[in-house]
Amino acid sequence: MPPTSVRAELRHVVLEVSDPARSKRFHDRVLGRLGFRRFVEDPGYLGYTNGTTTLWLIRPTSARIHRKPPTGEEEVIGDHLAFEVPSAEEVGRVQEDLARQEIYPIFRMAEHPEFRAGYVSATWVDPDQIVVEVYSVPARGKKRPKAPRPKRPSPKPARRRRT
Repeated sequence: MPPTSVRAELRHVVLEVSDPARSKRFHDRVLGRLGFRRFVEDPGYLGYTNGTTTLWLIRPTSARIHRKPPTGEEEVIGDHLAFEVPSAEEVGRVQEDLARQEIYPIFRMAEHPEFRAGYVSATWVDPDQIVVEVYSVPARGKKRPKAPRPKRPSPKPARRRRT
């Protein structure tokens, strides 16, 4: 008999940062634009939530993580935060809104068919090289509705001619 499983949901993520105060400007703007709010601030950590998921940015007593900035050569950046928004247009609006706040993407909005048809994303990097992606994909499993076919008149039986 196979082991049973339980459905689990990811509720919080903890990431190391070198200086929470330095990270605050970036994350207040980016996460704020994505529906998160900072609910706690301490010299050693910041906490953001959208009511369902919590992101903690902590300064560890001894750093374990040393990230390098993305080069653009990567097909996929191994560790990053990815936030899905409803449409490609919304990805563009997020990019524009953040640019007005002087938060510029490292990779501007573009389509990535190598991931999936219609996959559109833009990517930013925080002061500690934490990669934040905002993306959109077409709804899975939804088929486009077929255009209605015009009704054709049913063929009439041929009339016999009397001679």
